[in-house]
Amino acid sequence: MSNIGVKFEDYVAELLSKLGFNIVGRRVRIMLNGSEVGEVDIVAEDRAGNRYAIEVKAGKIDVTGVRQAYVNAKLLNAVPLIVARGFSNTSAESLARELGVNTIVLEDNVVLRQEELLTAVELAVYRIIDFVLSNIESAEAILRDAKLSAALTRCEDWGCVCRETGVSSEECGRLIQSLRERFGKNISVLKLRVLLKLARLLGRALQE
Repeated sequence: MSNIGVKFEDYVAELLSKLGFNIVGRRVRIMLNGSEVGEVDIVAEDRAGNRYAIEVKAGKIDVTGVRQAYVNAKLLNAVPLIVARGFSNTSAESLARELGVNTIVLEDNVVLRQEELLTAVELAVYRIIDFVLSNIESAEAILRDAKLSAALTRCEDWGCVCRETGVSSEECGRLIQSLRERFGKNISVLKLRVLLKLARLLGRALQE
């Protein structure tokens, strides 16, 4: 387990204690017929004496994580519980509900230690670089549309972009949809403006 994962697990153990759980064990090995078949991050009991096999995920829960938590808990004759930062998709959430896997969901923006903050920032930078490199050609195509690129440079929202380009509401809807299909559904005017600026800078650098 990474250093960040260990620190996140420590944080969760402390959180569970504050919620009234008694921590029975950490990194509990699961033995079957004399062989180790798995490991549970935390085993804890609530005030009523119910025992929980707790999987700790520093990220989001996927289907595999839900299955692992369920099987490990059954082998320990305990209640399955996952502590994480949400579900990776609706399939994981549905499976957890179907199997009766309990979850404690923490906020995405919880930052536990300086090392985790640095890692999060580093990951965000890499994602930005990947987004720019993946979409630079599309950005250059927009730059060739003088009216649209000028509007994206000046505006803060889609309404302003539509007014600046002089298109109707219906045409504006199609324009926004086409941009989302090209750059992703979460594209915003701010992201496009930054992307266009970077495309211009890259173009100038290549010309020099």
